Amino acid sequence: MKQSIGVVLLILLCSLALSAQEKPDIEKEKAAITQAALDYAEGYYEGSGERMERAVHPLLFKRGLVKVNDQGEPFLVFMNSEVLIEAARSGRGKVDPDKRNISVAVLDLNENTASAKVFTVQFNDFLHLAKVNGQWKIVNVLWRPPQPTAAEAKADDAVKKVLADLRETADAKDADRARLLIHPELIRRTYAAGPPGGKKLLQDVTGETLLQIIRMGRAAIPKDQPQPEVTVLDVYETIASVKSSRPGGTEYSHLALQNGQWRVVNMLATTLPPPAGDKK
Repeated sequence: MKQSIGVVLLILLCSLALSAQEKPDIEKEKAAITQAALDYAEGYYEGSGERMERAVHPLLFKRGLVKVNDQGEPFLVFMNSEVLIEAARSGRGKVDPDKRNISVAVLDLNENTASAKVFTVQFNDFLHLAKVNGQWKIVNVLWRPPQPTAAEAKADDAVKKVLADLRETADAKDADRARLLIHPELIRRTYAAGPPGGKKLLQDVTGETLLQIIRMGRAAIPKDQPQPEVTVLDVYETIASVKSSRPGGTEYSHLALQNGQWRVVNMLATTLPPPAGDKK
Protein backbone atom coordinates (compact mmCIF):
# COMPACT_ATOMS: atom_id res chain seq x y z
CA MET A 1 0.00 0.00 0.00
CA LYS A 2 2.77 2.44 0.96
CA GLN A 3 4.58 1.60 -2.26
CA SER A 4 1.43 2.37 -4.30
CA ILE A 5 1.01 5.72 -2.55
CA GLY A 6 4.66 6.49 -3.24
CA VAL A 7 4.23 5.77 -6.93
CA VAL A 8 1.13 8.00 -7.12
CA LEU A 9 2.97 10.86 -5.38
CA LEU A 10 5.93 10.46 -7.72
CA ILE A 11 3.68 10.65 -10.78
CA LEU A 12 1.92 13.72 -9.35
CA LEU A 13 5.21 15.49 -8.66
CA CYS A 14 6.51 14.68 -12.15
CA SER A 15 3.29 16.02 -13.68
CA LEU A 16 3.57 19.27 -11.72
CA ALA A 17 7.20 19.63 -12.74
CA LEU A 18 6.37 19.12 -16.43
CA SER A 19 3.49 21.59 -16.17
CA ALA A 20 5.81 24.19 -14.64
CA GLN A 21 8.34 23.64 -17.42
CA GLU A 22 5.71 24.00 -20.16
CA LYS A 23 4.16 27.15 -18.67
CA PRO A 24 5.96 30.24 -19.98
CA ASP A 25 7.64 32.47 -17.41
CA ILE A 26 5.51 35.60 -17.88
CA GLU A 27 7.81 37.92 -15.95
CA LYS A 28 10.84 36.66 -17.87
CA GLU A 29 9.04 37.24 -21.18
CA LYS A 30 7.95 40.72 -20.08
CA ALA A 31 11.55 41.56 -19.17
CA ALA A 32 12.75 40.38 -22.60
CA ILE A 33 10.04 42.44 -24.37
CA THR A 34 10.96 45.47 -22.26
CA GLN A 35 14.61 45.01 -23.19
CA ALA A 36 13.73 44.91 -26.89
CA ALA A 37 11.81 48.19 -26.49
CA LEU A 38 14.76 49.74 -24.64
CA ASP A 39 17.22 48.58 -27.29
CA TYR A 40 14.94 50.24 -29.84
CA ALA A 41 14.60 53.57 -28.01
CA GLU A 42 17.98 53.82 -26.29
CA GLY A 43 19.71 52.48 -29.38
CA TYR A 44 18.41 55.45 -31.34
CA TYR A 45 19.19 58.04 -28.68
CA GLU A 46 22.72 56.76 -28.02
CA GLY A 47 23.56 56.20 -31.69
CA SER A 48 23.86 52.41 -31.49
CA GLY A 49 23.00 50.66 -34.73
CA GLU A 50 23.84 47.36 -33.03
CA ARG A 51 21.14 47.77 -30.37
CA MET A 52 18.58 48.89 -32.94
CA GLU A 53 19.38 45.92 -35.17
CA ARG A 54 18.97 43.61 -32.18
CA ALA A 55 15.53 45.07 -31.44
CA VAL A 56 13.82 45.11 -34.83
CA HIS A 57 12.81 42.41 -37.27
CA PRO A 58 14.41 42.66 -40.74
CA LEU A 59 10.89 42.99 -42.19
CA LEU A 60 9.85 45.81 -39.85
CA PHE A 61 6.89 48.02 -40.79
CA LYS A 62 7.22 51.36 -39.00
CA ARG A 63 4.53 53.99 -39.56
CA GLY A 64 4.43 57.48 -38.13
CA LEU A 65 1.39 59.75 -37.92
CA VAL A 66 2.72 63.28 -38.45
CA LYS A 67 1.70 66.75 -39.58
CA VAL A 68 3.45 69.28 -41.79
CA ASN A 69 2.25 72.02 -39.41
CA ASP A 70 -0.29 72.58 -36.65
CA GLN A 71 -3.05 73.32 -39.17
CA GLY A 72 -2.35 70.38 -41.46
CA GLU A 73 -4.07 67.01 -41.42
CA PRO A 74 -2.00 64.08 -40.10
CA PHE A 75 -0.60 61.62 -42.63
CA LEU A 76 1.40 58.39 -42.45
CA VAL A 77 5.14 58.17 -43.08
CA PHE A 78 6.97 54.86 -43.47
CA MET A 79 10.41 53.59 -42.44
CA ASN A 80 11.91 50.11 -42.86
CA SER A 81 14.47 48.37 -40.65
CA GLU A 82 17.51 49.17 -42.78
CA VAL A 83 16.84 52.91 -42.79
CA LEU A 84 16.05 52.90 -39.06
CA ILE A 85 19.24 51.00 -38.16
CA GLU A 86 21.39 53.34 -40.24
CA ALA A 87 19.62 56.37 -38.76
CA ALA A 88 20.55 55.12 -35.30
CA ARG A 89 24.11 54.32 -36.35
CA SER A 90 24.57 57.82 -37.79
CA GLY A 91 24.05 59.36 -34.35
CA ARG A 92 21.75 62.04 -35.69
CA GLY A 93 19.19 61.30 -32.99
CA LYS A 94 21.53 61.39 -30.00
CA VAL A 95 19.98 62.70 -26.77
CA ASP A 96 21.60 62.83 -23.32
CA PRO A 97 20.35 60.02 -21.02
CA ASP A 98 18.79 62.42 -18.50
CA LYS A 99 16.68 64.04 -21.23
CA ARG A 100 15.25 60.94 -22.95
CA ASN A 101 12.22 60.42 -20.66
CA ILE A 102 11.86 56.77 -21.70
CA SER A 103 8.99 54.68 -20.32
CA VAL A 104 8.07 51.16 -21.43
CA ALA A 105 4.95 49.09 -20.80
CA VAL A 106 4.04 45.60 -21.98
CA LEU A 107 0.35 45.87 -22.89
CA ASP A 108 -0.31 42.21 -23.64
CA LEU A 109 1.52 39.01 -24.64
CA ASN A 110 1.03 35.39 -25.58
CA GLU A 111 3.41 32.59 -26.55
CA ASN A 112 4.34 34.03 -29.95
CA THR A 113 3.41 37.71 -30.11
CA ALA A 114 3.08 40.76 -27.89
CA SER A 115 1.88 44.35 -27.79
CA ALA A 116 3.85 47.06 -26.01
CA LYS A 117 4.53 50.78 -25.95
CA VAL A 118 7.61 52.93 -25.51
CA PHE A 119 7.12 56.66 -24.92
CA THR A 120 10.07 59.07 -25.04
CA VAL A 121 10.89 62.75 -25.26
CA GLN A 122 10.58 62.82 -29.07
CA PHE A 123 8.43 59.83 -30.07
CA ASN A 124 5.51 57.88 -28.60
CA ASP A 125 5.43 54.41 -30.15
CA PHE A 126 3.01 51.49 -30.03
CA LEU A 127 4.80 48.22 -30.84
CA HIS A 128 3.91 44.73 -32.06
CA LEU A 129 6.51 42.04 -31.39
CA ALA A 130 7.04 38.43 -32.45
CA LYS A 131 9.21 35.84 -30.72
CA VAL A 132 11.69 34.73 -33.39
CA ASN A 133 14.16 31.95 -32.56
CA GLY A 134 13.70 32.69 -28.86
CA GLN A 135 14.19 36.47 -29.21
CA TRP A 136 11.51 39.15 -29.17
CA LYS A 137 11.65 41.32 -32.31
CA ILE A 138 9.64 44.44 -33.13
CA VAL A 139 7.67 43.82 -36.33
CA ASN A 140 5.14 46.70 -36.40
CA VAL A 141 5.32 50.26 -35.09
CA LEU A 142 2.81 53.11 -35.05
CA TRP A 143 4.16 56.32 -33.56
CA ARG A 144 3.41 60.01 -33.25
CA PRO A 145 5.17 62.95 -31.60
CA PRO A 146 4.32 63.59 -27.93
CA GLN A 147 1.60 66.11 -27.25
CA PRO A 148 2.72 68.86 -24.82
CA THR A 149 -0.65 68.73 -23.06
CA ALA A 150 -2.25 65.38 -23.86
CA ALA A 151 -6.03 65.26 -23.64
CA GLU A 152 -7.46 63.42 -20.66
CA ALA A 153 -10.46 61.93 -22.47
CA LYS A 154 -9.86 58.66 -24.30
CA ALA A 155 -11.63 57.37 -27.39
CA ASP A 156 -11.89 53.75 -26.25
CA ASP A 157 -15.49 53.28 -27.41
CA ALA A 158 -14.85 54.73 -30.88
CA VAL A 159 -11.72 52.64 -31.29
CA LYS A 160 -13.45 49.46 -30.13
CA LYS A 161 -16.36 50.10 -32.51
CA VAL A 162 -14.00 50.08 -35.52
CA LEU A 163 -12.88 46.53 -34.73
CA ALA A 164 -16.44 45.41 -34.02
CA ASP A 165 -17.64 46.94 -37.30
CA LEU A 166 -14.75 45.34 -39.21
CA ARG A 167 -15.72 41.93 -37.83
CA GLU A 168 -19.35 42.60 -38.80
CA THR A 169 -18.36 43.48 -42.37
CA ALA A 170 -16.24 40.32 -42.61
CA ASP A 171 -19.16 38.14 -41.53
CA ALA A 172 -21.46 39.96 -43.99
CA LYS A 173 -18.91 39.80 -46.87
CA ASP A 174 -19.27 43.60 -47.10
CA ALA A 175 -15.90 44.66 -48.51
CA ASP A 176 -17.15 48.12 -49.50
CA ARG A 177 -17.98 48.98 -45.89
CA ALA A 178 -14.76 47.34 -44.67
CA ARG A 179 -12.77 49.64 -46.96
CA LEU A 180 -13.89 52.60 -44.84
CA LEU A 181 -12.46 51.01 -41.68
CA ILE A 182 -8.93 50.20 -42.86
CA HIS A 183 -6.15 52.49 -44.02
CA PRO A 184 -5.23 52.14 -47.72
CA GLU A 185 -1.71 51.15 -46.63
CA LEU A 186 -2.87 48.52 -44.13
CA ILE A 187 -0.67 45.45 -43.71
CA ARG A 188 -2.11 42.43 -41.89
CA ARG A 189 0.65 40.12 -40.70
CA THR A 190 0.23 36.56 -39.48
CA TYR A 191 3.02 34.99 -37.45
CA ALA A 192 2.60 31.25 -37.84
CA ALA A 193 4.35 28.10 -39.01
CA GLY A 194 4.97 27.88 -42.75
CA PRO A 195 5.04 24.52 -44.59
CA PRO A 196 4.54 21.43 -42.39
CA GLY A 197 7.50 21.14 -40.07
CA GLY A 198 8.76 24.58 -41.06
CA LYS A 199 9.67 27.50 -38.82
CA LYS A 200 7.32 30.34 -37.91
CA LEU A 201 7.15 33.04 -40.57
CA LEU A 202 5.68 36.51 -40.99
CA GLN A 203 3.07 36.22 -43.73
CA ASP A 204 1.76 39.56 -45.01
CA VAL A 205 -1.53 40.51 -46.63
CA THR A 206 -2.22 43.99 -48.03
CA GLY A 207 -5.41 45.91 -47.44
CA GLU A 208 -6.61 45.19 -50.98
CA THR A 209 -6.03 41.48 -50.55
CA LEU A 210 -7.84 41.53 -47.20
CA LEU A 211 -10.83 43.19 -48.88
CA GLN A 212 -10.91 40.42 -51.50
CA ILE A 213 -10.78 37.82 -48.73
CA ILE A 214 -13.73 39.54 -47.04
CA ARG A 215 -15.64 39.77 -50.34
CA MET A 216 -15.20 36.01 -50.92
CA GLY A 217 -16.44 35.24 -47.40
CA ARG A 218 -13.17 33.66 -46.31
CA ALA A 219 -12.86 36.02 -43.32
CA ALA A 220 -16.29 35.13 -41.88
CA ILE A 221 -16.51 33.26 -38.59
CA PRO A 222 -18.88 30.25 -38.61
CA LYS A 223 -22.07 30.94 -36.69
CA ASP A 224 -21.39 28.13 -34.22
CA GLN A 225 -18.07 29.69 -33.16
CA PRO A 226 -17.61 32.58 -30.68
CA GLN A 227 -16.97 36.11 -31.83
CA PRO A 228 -13.68 37.78 -30.84
CA GLU A 229 -13.41 39.66 -27.58
CA VAL A 230 -12.09 43.17 -28.29
CA THR A 231 -9.94 44.93 -25.68
CA VAL A 232 -8.58 48.45 -26.07
CA LEU A 233 -5.05 48.24 -24.69
CA ASP A 234 -4.18 51.94 -24.90
CA VAL A 235 -5.06 55.16 -26.68
CA TYR A 236 -2.79 58.18 -27.01
CA GLU A 237 -4.30 61.16 -28.78
CA THR A 238 -4.52 59.98 -32.42
CA ILE A 239 -3.05 56.46 -32.15
CA ALA A 240 -4.42 53.36 -30.46
CA SER A 241 -3.51 49.76 -29.64
CA VAL A 242 -6.17 47.01 -29.55
CA LYS A 243 -6.37 43.26 -28.93
CA SER A 244 -8.93 40.88 -30.44
CA SER A 245 -8.95 37.36 -29.02
CA ARG A 246 -10.92 34.17 -29.50
CA PRO A 247 -10.18 30.50 -28.85
CA GLY A 248 -7.25 29.52 -31.02
CA GLY A 249 -5.91 32.95 -31.87
CA THR A 250 -5.01 36.53 -30.95
CA GLU A 251 -4.80 39.58 -33.20
CA TYR A 252 -3.24 42.91 -32.27
CA SER A 253 -4.13 46.09 -34.17
CA HIS A 254 -2.85 49.65 -34.37
CA LEU A 255 -5.31 52.38 -35.34
CA ALA A 256 -4.75 55.96 -36.45
CA LEU A 257 -7.18 58.91 -36.29
CA GLN A 258 -7.29 60.94 -39.50
CA ASN A 259 -9.96 63.41 -40.58
CA GLY A 260 -12.08 62.40 -37.60
CA GLN A 261 -12.06 58.69 -38.53
CA TRP A 262 -10.26 55.87 -36.73
CA ARG A 263 -8.83 53.31 -39.17
CA VAL A 264 -6.75 50.16 -38.78
CA VAL A 265 -3.13 50.59 -39.90
CA ASN A 266 -1.17 47.57 -38.60
CA MET A 267 -2.35 44.07 -37.68
CA LEU A 268 -0.44 41.12 -36.22
CA ALA A 269 -2.23 37.79 -35.80
CA THR A 270 -1.10 34.47 -34.42
CA THR A 271 -2.64 31.08 -33.78
CA LEU A 272 -2.45 29.58 -30.30
CA PRO A 273 -2.28 25.91 -29.29
CA PRO A 274 -5.44 24.41 -27.78
CA PRO A 275 -5.59 24.01 -23.99
CA ALA A 276 -4.00 20.87 -22.59
CA GLY A 277 -6.34 17.93 -22.93
CA ASP A 278 -8.39 19.54 -25.73
CA LYS A 279 -8.36 17.10 -28.62
CA LYS A 280 -10.50 19.18 -30.93
